[in-house]
Amino acid sequence: MKKRVLSSILAGVLAVSMMTGCGSADKKTTTAASTKAEVQTEAKTEAKTEKATEKATEKATEKATEAKTEAKSEEASSEAASEEASSEAESASAAN
Repeated sequence: MKKRVLSSILAGVLAVSMMTGCGSADKKTTTAASTKAEVQTEAKTEAKTEKATEKATEKATEKATEAKTEAKSEEASSEAASEEASSEAESASAAN
């Protein structure tokens, strides 16, 4: 009789523990919801970072272009001044 009662109790405990499944269904739902929120947050952050990077790249490109343009104009001015100076020197030599 004691064995029957003990085995019935153990069978009941086993059945209840199998039905609960360690509560994994609730955790999966919570995890899925939090994972979805994390993915959305990550996507927003990535988009903001990408926009900021694009703006910074555009500014850097503009500055580099301006610097090249200024360098070319200065170089052209220097060449013009050199040519003018050499032509004046030639004129002065020819006049003497």
